[in-house]
Amino acid sequence: MTIPWYIMTSHSNCASTRKFFEENNYFNYPKNSVRFFSQDKLPIVDTEGKILLSEPYLIQEGPNGNGDVFNALLRSGMIEDMKSRNIKWVFFCGVDNILLRIVDPLFLGITISEGHKISSKTIFKEMPLDTECVFARINGKPGMLHYKDITLELSESQNDDGAYLYREANVLSHLLSIDALEKSANLNLPYNRAYKKATFVNDEGMKQVPEERNSFKFEKFIFDSFSHFENLLLFRVSKEEFAPIKDIVGLNTATKLFQKEIMKIK
Repeated sequence: MTIPWYIMTSHSNCASTRKFFEENNYFNYPKNSVRFFSQDKLPIVDTEGKILLSEPYLIQEGPNGNGDVFNALLRSGMIEDMKSRNIKWVFFCGVDNILLRIVDPLFLGITISEGHKISSKTIFKEMPLDTECVFARINGKPGMLHYKDITLELSESQNDDGAYLYREANVLSHLLSIDALEKSANLNLPYNRAYKKATFVNDEGMKQVPEERNSFKFEKFIFDSFSHFENLLLFRVSKEEFAPIKDIVGLNTATKLFQKEIMKIK
């Protein structure tokens, strides 16, 4: 049995991603089990709200966040493709986390046995004020607390058993039933403003490469769909399952984890 693999690309890298898979013979994975689809995009604006240009007369646009995966799956017909394959559960993860266990029967089994429609893997947030979003109940529904909203007092609060209440960090590792996926695909998720650094063309038509963040892009997040469900199962895993390779510095980068593994071998 082959597990179907659905890969979301942006409009800017869709062609190159497909070409990369073709040049590598789909890494010996059955070609008909690999499907590509693209997320939407939105204009990028500067800090004064003016639209940036990527080239003269061409608006600078960026992908609109991982939360568009639901609508993108629906628009592209991939949800119908999943149903035609009798798929019951769909696992979502970020492309940068190279050590994540994608096919995890324990994660799936516990989610089903506990009667949940959605679940997420987490890692324990060891430092109370680290820049990681954590799971929480907000207005009685599953949600996410941004690290900017977390005080030291909140992060160190515990329940009667001594367990921390707000230390389950999000690692973009989610499991949804096909019914939950269809429901999420029909939601109007909010856009979140992200402060970014973006190359642009100035008023004289010259390309500018800023040294600091200079713009805002607008993104949907997968976890914003969770508030539309009553419950969410959290499944804590080891930090060895979290290696975001796009992070250059920090304790959870791939480089740090590889160094640990090399030391173990020695």
